[in-house]
Amino acid sequence: MTGNARAAIALLVAVALPALAGAQPAAPVLQAQATGQTVAATWTAVPGATSYRAEAGFTPNLMLAGYEMGGLTSFSVQAPQGTYYLRVFARNAQGLSASSNVVPVTVSSVQGPPPPPTGLSATVSGTTINFSMTLPQGPLTGVLLAAGVVPGQTLGVLPMPVAPNSSLANAPPGTYYARMHAVGAGGTSAPSNEVQIVVSPVACLAPSAPTVQAQVNGSTVGILWPAVSGAVGYRLDVATTPGGPPAHTQTFPASQTAVSYPGVPAGTFYARVTAANACGAQATSADTTIVVTGSGGSGNRTPNPPAPTPPNYLPLPSRAAVVDEIARLYPNELRNSCRDTGGNNTWLFRLVERLRREDTRWGVNWKRARVGDMSQDAITYNYGSENDEGTLFVHVVDVIGGHCGGNPTPAWINQTVLWSTGAKWTLQPYLQAGYPAVP
Repeated sequence: MTGNARAAIALLVAVALPALAGAQPAAPVLQAQATGQTVAATWTAVPGATSYRAEAGFTPNLMLAGYEMGGLTSFSVQAPQGTYYLRVFARNAQGLSASSNVVPVTVSSVQGPPPPPTGLSATVSGTTINFSMTLPQGPLTGVLLAAGVVPGQTLGVLPMPVAPNSSLANAPPGTYYARMHAVGAGGTSAPSNEVQIVVSPVACLAPSAPTVQAQVNGSTVGILWPAVSGAVGYRLDVATTPGGPPAHTQTFPASQTAVSYPGVPAGTFYARVTAANACGAQATSADTTIVVTGSGGSGNRTPNPPAPTPPNYLPLPSRAAVVDEIARLYPNELRNSCRDTGGNNTWLFRLVERLRREDTRWGVNWKRARVGDMSQDAITYNYGSENDEGTLFVHVVDVIGGHCGGNPTPAWINQTVLWSTGAKWTLQPYLQAGYPAVP
């Protein structure tokens, strides 16, 4: 071998060996897919690679973001809707490899329907069906009950709470076959397992008959009865003969067990109350005899103003001294006059009882005319010619200052806005608490 040949070989070895010892890594092979909004990718491990770099873009050739993955050979991320192109590089001390294959993935903002509920079971208590199930993982927007009278049939679909346990009340007697569906952003799931449900007829027992009491003072009649267990409403009938056809009939919700009628003409009347429950069974009290002799009695009543009430009305009598007197006599009851903190309305009712000794126009009120929502710190005075119960023609007076606070005090604050107070005169809660229509 000539000297020139040996020199050429030595030069090739000197150049090639360092290059082979520090070669860049091979390109990885990438796989990727999107499921809903989740993008998952994995790639082959490259011998000699110390880390990897993943890149993503909106076109195969333009990458907008790069992520250093360290020694990982996979990732899973949530991505917004769109189509992306992914590629991966291997890295060693000499730098990055060539790009892997470029993989497109399409992310949808709407996933498919959720999996169905599992383990559905049902028990029956009377006419109430109790369901239990295991709901699928992930956000749900609803649960639907599908049922029929033969297996697999759907005669109706009802929305149910998104909860593993739920109930359906007042189911009619019969045999049913039910399934549950989960509802998500991507639609409604397949049905759960089916369950058979047997609702047996339930005997409808009549409620107890009410016991009616009447209070008469002059021409004002108060009628009250204790609440009947299971009753959903009451009907009051007033006749002019024992057991005779009613000359007056009025219905009441289950929450009302007293009523007051001012201005009743003289005569003898017979009142009875009928209680009804949810399945329609009824029970009627015995007649209670009511004798009205006239407008006399221990109570007084200011005569009506000239009709019509607008623009004629009675001025508000000042009774601040009476409020102070009741506060002095019953300070503990005044301090305990807030029902929201565990108190009661005893002090307010004592005040109304005292005022009604002077004038039966005084009463309490349904706040903002919402029947059942009694104002706990205000009283009313009927300033017009309408019957007391239910009239909106009232003066309104706040009689407790700092009510529900730490130190309630007696007050006399006229809140009247003529013709539009929004307060509705009532004596029902007062009568239900056992106070007389007219002391």
